[in-house]
Amino acid sequence: MKSYSKKSVHRNSRFPHRFSALLDALPDVIFHLDDRGRFLDVYSEGDGGSCRLHDRDVIGMELDEVFPVPVARRLKRAHTEALRHGKLQIVDYGMKREGKESNFEARVIPAEAKGTPRRSTLVIIRDITADKHSRDYLNLIKKIFEDATEAMLIFSPRNEKVYFNESFCQMFGLECNEKPGKRLEDLERFFAPEQFSVLKEMIRRNGNYHGEVTVIRPDGSKLSAWLNYDILEDGEKGREAYEIAILTDISELQESREMLRFTATHDGLTGLPNRRMLLSHLEQAVRRSERNNHSGAVFFIDLDNFKYINDSLGHIAGDAVLIECASRIRTAIRKSDIFGRIGGDKFLLITEEIKSPDDLMHLASKIISVVNKPFYVGDLKHNIGASIGVAIFPNDSTNRDELLQYADMAMYQAKEKGKNRYQFYSNSLDRKVKRHFLIEKALRYALENDGFYLVFQPQIDLNTNVLTGLEALIRIDEKIAGPLHPQEFIPIAEESDLILKIGRWVFQRCCQRIFQWNREYHLGNVEISINLSRRQLMDESWPKFVEETLNKYRLDPTKIEFEITETAFMQSQKTGSRTIEQLQKIGCKISIDDFGTGYSSLATLKKFTVDKLKIDKSFIDEISHSSTDRSIVKASIAMANAMGLKTVAEGVETDDQKRVVKLMGCKEMQGFLYSEPKRAAEILRLLKEMKGKSEKK
Repeated sequence: MKSYSKKSVHRNSRFPHRFSALLDALPDVIFHLDDRGRFLDVYSEGDGGSCRLHDRDVIGMELDEVFPVPVARRLKRAHTEALRHGKLQIVDYGMKREGKESNFEARVIPAEAKGTPRRSTLVIIRDITADKHSRDYLNLIKKIFEDATEAMLIFSPRNEKVYFNESFCQMFGLECNEKPGKRLEDLERFFAPEQFSVLKEMIRRNGNYHGEVTVIRPDGSKLSAWLNYDILEDGEKGREAYEIAILTDISELQESREMLRFTATHDGLTGLPNRRMLLSHLEQAVRRSERNNHSGAVFFIDLDNFKYINDSLGHIAGDAVLIECASRIRTAIRKSDIFGRIGGDKFLLITEEIKSPDDLMHLASKIISVVNKPFYVGDLKHNIGASIGVAIFPNDSTNRDELLQYADMAMYQAKEKGKNRYQFYSNSLDRKVKRHFLIEKALRYALENDGFYLVFQPQIDLNTNVLTGLEALIRIDEKIAGPLHPQEFIPIAEESDLILKIGRWVFQRCCQRIFQWNREYHLGNVEISINLSRRQLMDESWPKFVEETLNKYRLDPTKIEFEITETAFMQSQKTGSRTIEQLQKIGCKISIDDFGTGYSSLATLKKFTVDKLKIDKSFIDEISHSSTDRSIVKASIAMANAMGLKTVAEGVETDDQKRVVKLMGCKEMQGFLYSEPKRAAEILRLLKEMKGKSEKK
């Protein structure tokens, strides 16, 4: 737009004072055009922002001499249409103002030219930039409102208008043309009465409500939603302007939350309450028994021979048996009883308001009876049993953890007495059972606090008296459990599965020791024998762990010998055979420990190839005096020699025992006659002495 200087004659002088003041106050630009579109007069220059028109500068000019050509054309067209039709014409256009795009609205009004019969127009131009931004913003809000996945509802109480989006219709089960109502009270039909009462009271008291609600649709279906309800007030008049409700469907979130809550308190396999939930129920049951002066009981149920099914047939078969077993036990108990799984093949039953011990005995017998029925896995029939320990509250204790421990102890006593029976806890419970718990606790502590250490017992060539190998044996620090022999703690470790962690600790520590001896003293040729339990044979990850550990310490696998008892091998069946084959494939050696004491020595040897037989100490002890023991040892050595296997006599303590086994053709011996098991430092001195002697030769 062109710029002009203001003349000395002001238009204000052409109007009365009050009209001049009014025109000066107007934000609009107002001017008069003749029929050809030429300026007749300028009444108001506006705020000077949109354009600056000084009346004496533009009088007689045409639109394109004052406005940019595109704007002038649009104004000219509107001017022509207003004259032709005698109607108001509105034109929107944009122009640069101070480097920014601004928006304007021009209203072109037909009028008569003053002092002439020709027609004219009055043009009023207003800056609508702010209004356009507001409209754009409102359109955006409208778009968000309409497309939102949240259900939105807006009440306007003063004029009783209501606005709602499609998501609201979908959530509340309404047709799009069906209005929910004009007031908050109209929504009552969508909520439970007690819930709606709380909602209204909260809104009345606080002016808002934020929380979970349950929406009830016309068809009776329900869904969970999060409601944000707010009242906006008219700031000037202090009255309610709008009530806004936004509802978010949280049904899936609620389901996920319920699932997480269920998972946290229930066993994933059987769906029964888990240990956490059972302990909570037990604590509540004990409190009720104290308040109501009645008795209850805890049944600790452990399945007998289940591990055989799990180990021999696999975990899938084992899981199927557990599920079936849980289902059977549930049919034997009352609906009010709490029954759950605390892990593995162990279950817990909590029963309240018992009338007499006879009721408990009857219930325990009933559980054993349903468990004793055959289980079918595929076409195979299997039988298992149940050992049950029972502790009574409040008689035995009012502490939930003690009750659980007492029931567990009673269950172990039932197993000690032959399994598949029940046993009540008593204060005179066998010390052996209590000792069992103390030892298991000590083993766990030793694992966590480096409380184990290794000793090594040499194996000697009977002909040359040269050390041929070392058997690694585990010991527990006396500071943790006092004097504790491996024969006492190893069986307990095997029962509790601790043997798997202990076995890995032993093997890794052996490898570390060999690596150190070889690196510092070049004694890496020594052969180490390590005992494997049945549980380790059943551990399918064991061969991989062995291989990774050997690679880590760069050790020769042929210097590692695993000792396996016949009993362990027979109980491990196919899985044990696969483990042995994989260990031999790695390069490790296999020996049969305690040979002659297992199920069938000959049958065992025919199962797989071994490198060595170790004759059990029980035969060596009386070999000088018992002809039977001499015959067994002699036959075993002869058979091993015939098969090309080495033989080691265990537990040789006298010169006479050494002489007899040597005459029988035994190759090596191990026992106190040569050396008791020694710590690594003492064995190292022995190895260094022997190395020195061999180097002198």
